[in-house]
Amino acid sequence: MAICLLSLGCEKEGVYNPNKKIKKISVGIDKRLREEWTWDKNLLQKIDYYFGGDEVWYTENFKYDNKNRIIRVEDTEYGDYYIISYNKDGYEKIEYYDEDILYMSAGFQYEKKKVSRIDVTYYDDYDDYKFIKNDGFITKIISKEILNSVNESKKKSRAKGNYAATVKFKFTGDNVSEMEVMDDYDTYNITYENYDKNLNPFYSFLNNVVDFEDGAGLHGLSKNNVGKVIYIWGDDWPNDTVEYKYTYDGKYPIQIQISDTKYLVHYEYY
Repeated sequence: MAICLLSLGCEKEGVYNPNKKIKKISVGIDKRLREEWTWDKNLLQKIDYYFGGDEVWYTENFKYDNKNRIIRVEDTEYGDYYIISYNKDGYEKIEYYDEDILYMSAGFQYEKKKVSRIDVTYYDDYDDYKFIKNDGFITKIISKEILNSVNESKKKSRAKGNYAATVKFKFTGDNVSEMEVMDDYDTYNITYENYDKNLNPFYSFLNNVVDFEDGAGLHGLSKNNVGKVIYIWGDDWPNDTVEYKYTYDGKYPIQIQISDTKYLVHYEYY
């Protein structure tokens, strides 16, 4: 499986070299800067994350192996980092460390060259009050919605020792049609409908399955851009539906509007 990370434009397995390289991501009518991406030719060097649109909150730096695959993402100021390993299909495992203590790992399984399952584990030393950054690199792989749900389920369970949750995916063609998140205490489902025929710029970066905060409906496992996401929470909570409208520049989206609200997400490319 070719992990092209962000686009369809890669030539080697695991190499992050998209045809359309993101420059900035901003939000709102006034386009408040949220992320700024810096490249050295075909390799992403760093992402600056902004607070309030004008002040850098933190920076994550990317390191590569001799095959130009991302193997480490680190924030030297905060002291946390990710270690990424690969197998013949793509991602094998991603581990999150803070000050050299392992807090979280995510293991990937594949069927027919598509991600079919992600097993997320929070380790015994994980501190509920020391939550993983909710808009950093890990959300380019596993969405905030999954991480937030897993974190809340862990708190509710009051489980001792390691805590584990499983995320399973179903596909229709090249797009995800259903996701199931489960642990020993709860299960919920998310369905994905009304995909367009244009290209998802995060394809194969596994980015933001869904994200209520930023409103990005882009799903990195899917080739196209999703139009409707339905959350099926179970008997205790009503279902939620989020719809997305896109403005395009050629085949790629440059603006997303969420469920007839004024909340907008803007993408600028090099």
